[in-house]
Amino acid sequence: MSKVVPDPPLSSITTLGVVTFGDYGENQKPLFRVNSGMPIEQALEHASTLLFYSKKLAMEAAMDVRGEQYAWAAHYLCEMGKAVVDDLTQAMTPAA
Repeated sequence: MSKVVPDPPLSSITTLGVVTFGDYGENQKPLFRVNSGMPIEQALEHASTLLFYSKKLAMEAAMDVRGEQYAWAAHYLCEMGKAVVDDLTQAMTPAA
């Protein structure tokens, strides 16, 4: 049985820096962008941390009568985590 090796190897995959987030204002222009060149392991670890705290804040927002103070923070953390994952997904998708 042969071992499946990703092509390119996972250790060589980095963020592309093409995904934007934080669309604000009337024109919904992005305010932020994922930086390029972040190794996949570090980027996924950071995205996981962002999403972990977003989940915790979302639970607080749902359970606390004053929960609205947590809802926006959870929203922004989710947006950042999603941007990192989306950027890595594009980096791992073979060019057509």
